[in-house]
Amino acid sequence: MAWVMACVALAASGEALAVGQLADVRVIDRNGWVPLTTYFYRGEYWVAGKPGTIYAIEIRNRLNERVLAVTSVDGVNVISGATANWDQPGYVFDPEQRCEITGWRKSDSKVAVFTFTSLPNSYAARTGRPATSVL
Repeated sequence: MAWVMACVALAASGEALAVGQLADVRVIDRNGWVPLTTYFYRGEYWVAGKPGTIYAIEIRNRLNERVLAVTSVDGVNVISGATANWDQPGYVFDPEQRCEITGWRKSDSKVAVFTFTSLPNSYAARTGRPATSVL
């Protein structure tokens, strides 16, 4: 199985690690399911989000094998809530599979939506990890 880490660190704007060869990663504005424009700046990929807007992370496996996508927002794993690292739980994608991750996994049946917000209100800052958030 191939491995990929899809990171999205969000405050008033967001950062998305676009892996490219393993998977396509996009941030989607859920008001109309419109992909946000990605900007490359100082070696990182960014999207601009309007505070209060809910969003999703769309991942598409580009390989002909399964991929594990360890996905984080503000440097926090969206499944476990732990500070993101490569060896954590993630989503497994079959070849060419596409999926929208719509929020923080709270349980098997509950998800807390992703929302663009200011840095002090970010999940990372509220859990004592503001260094993992966008400045």
